[in-house]
Amino acid sequence: MSYQILQNQIPERLVSFEGKEYRWLGGTNYLNIGTHPLFQEKLQVGIRMFSQNWGSSRLNNYRMNVWENLEHTLAIRFQVEAAALCSSGLIAGQIALQYITQKYPNAAISLAPKTHPALWRHPHKPAAGSFSEWEKDAQILCMDGIGAPWVEEFLTGFEQNLSAEQTLIVDESHRLGIVSTQILTPANLIQTSSLSKAFGIPAGIILGKKSDILAIKQDPFWVGGSPANPAYVYASLHAQEAYDERIGQSRLLAEAFTKNAMQVNYVKDYPAFSSADTKLFDHLKSHGFLCNQFAYPDPKAAPICKAILPACLHVQDIEELSQALLTYEKV
Repeated sequence: MSYQILQNQIPERLVSFEGKEYRWLGGTNYLNIGTHPLFQEKLQVGIRMFSQNWGSSRLNNYRMNVWENLEHTLAIRFQVEAAALCSSGLIAGQIALQYITQKYPNAAISLAPKTHPALWRHPHKPAAGSFSEWEKDAQILCMDGIGAPWVEEFLTGFEQNLSAEQTLIVDESHRLGIVSTQILTPANLIQTSSLSKAFGIPAGIILGKKSDILAIKQDPFWVGGSPANPAYVYASLHAQEAYDERIGQSRLLAEAFTKNAMQVNYVKDYPAFSSADTKLFDHLKSHGFLCNQFAYPDPKAAPICKAILPACLHVQDIEELSQALLTYEKV
């Protein structure tokens, strides 16, 4: 089943559908940061300070330090040398690819199966087959940090056997700010991510070595792009305590769920699950839970059941969800 809910508000714990209320497990709003009082307060301040979006280059003569301040804060939070803000996660991925393919114009590029389109570059597309069969000997490797929409763990140790001559670019849009994104590898590591998911702001980020980030910030591809909305950047910068609080809640829910996960694809202590079983959506719906059920990223593919465990859920919701999956196993 594919379905649509037309509303004029961002969903929280409950949504209305077909005249009933359901616990909402859809979307990618992992931390529900937009309803946190501290984030709302700082966003209001940000809007007063920055009354409109600022579409000028980061190298403009007139500059504001809000972007550099958040870059510095996120570099420290994620334990990397430096960071570069972009206007979206997809743009962050494309800028990273633009930079690395100019640096190594003759390098072979290999995209892991199921890699998000943010790291596609014509004529390169994700490899077919399973992740374990993926050839990992190219000079430039691209992959997701965790599967999406399929919830699947990819970084299982191969990265430690790469060489220093290789570059590994990882799209962290579904891990950043949710679970650890630390990757131990001898390869040159560049991580890109959307900040619209866990961080709740219309922006993207590139994380890496200082030398790479400095070079990226001299690349016309980055220089020519508009910066992230300064009001939202200000809110994110000054609401770090709110993120810490919601991350803690998200982890509690994820740990409670994955102790008893049944009949779904999941990663231990990660707040999401997926299934190819077309009947699971209706089963969970009958128990008061509404998941996503649509094709992504290929709209022509078969729709899959994808759910997240947003931080606004209650522990009782997780217990009831686990029970619903347990009863489904017996169907």
